[in-house]
Amino acid sequence: MINKAQDDFFNELYASTNQKVLAYIIVKCGKTEDVADIFQETYTEVVKIIQKHGISYFKQPDALVMQIAKRKIFRHYKLKEKLRGIEEMNDYNILSADENDIAVQQTSFDDIAISKETVQSVFTYLSAKDELTKKIFYLYYYMDKNISEIALLFSVKESTIKNRLYRTLRELRKNLDKED
Repeated sequence: MINKAQDDFFNELYASTNQKVLAYIIVKCGKTEDVADIFQETYTEVVKIIQKHGISYFKQPDALVMQIAKRKIFRHYKLKEKLRGIEEMNDYNILSADENDIAVQQTSFDDIAISKETVQSVFTYLSAKDELTKKIFYLYYYMDKNISEIALLFSVKESTIKNRLYRTLRELRKNLDKED
């Protein structure tokens, strides 16, 4: 159980680190569909550490949270590798339903009201894109990062981010126009 001081500490730590940690996870993860799980696992681990060791354990809280996120990314993909081997042996796709649910939860279109079919079309279209493009969309539309911030995260030129973002938007518009 967490006491009031620990709860306050966690809330402050979360508020000061969540955007940075989420951006780090998006950049470092292999698939955008894994972001929500890794993010949740990171902060669940933070709560466990607060419960077990107390607030005084956190000498450099930001650095510790980033280290936990790094470990969670590594462990997540190690586990997926093991599960993939089991899938191949059993010819059974264990993770597809969960991965699909997470990916649908991660899609955010707050600014416009669109039909369920359109959301599905957009999701299907973006799912076929490469991981970098999916990550750029996630950072730009879900996390409200601007183009220069995204370019810094990936250590690429702003023009690279703009090209991927705008080219994909143009293709997506054409694709949606064809459906209408």
